Amino acid sequence: MIARTEKGEAIVIGVGDCRIARLPAISLATYALGSCIAVMAWDWKLKQGGLLHIMLPESAIDPVRAVASPWTYADTGMSALLNELNARGSPKSQLRWSIAGGAGMMADSAHFQIGKRNHLAIKKIFWRLGLFIEREDVGGSESRSVRLDLETGRIVMRKGIGPEQTLTEAAIFMKGIDFDGKQNDGRINR
Repeated sequence: MIARTEKGEAIVIGVGDCRIARLPAISLATYALGSCIAVMAWDWKLKQGGLLHIMLPESAIDPVRAVASPWTYADTGMSALLNELNARGSPKSQLRWSIAGGAGMMADSAHFQIGKRNHLAIKKIFWRLGLFIEREDVGGSESRSVRLDLETGRIVMRKGIGPEQTLTEAAIFMKGIDFDGKQNDGRINR
């Protein structure tokens, strides 16, 4: 779904889905992450991002569904996300990663613990791929909504009905050394 705002297009990602976009789209967002995990990737050079909304940890529970909808599962979703980002010109070395979600919802019995299992699965995948998660906000008992700004890489998150908070700062506003190793003063250079 694409929502129009005064700033531009905000692409909304549903459960078990993924989208990759770059400017002029303004952001990628997903809402009401309970036990699900949002995986957010941002390419600082191309101003391109991806948002994956995984629902379950392993595709082995339903291989037929995994082929039809790889985004549903942590293992097949991450592979598909990385492959698509790479095909669109974003190597692993240019990507900043963040994750959010994995709450223990009331209907999620102690036996199933889907939120914890999703978190563990995604952490194992990142470790196996040699990827670093810059920021994460997982667990607890509140749902989360997240939005990735494609121009700056800033990620804002809302827990439950609480206020928005910053999960990941805007990369281009960080003062000091930028990603190319050059000195910067924290202003946008276009």
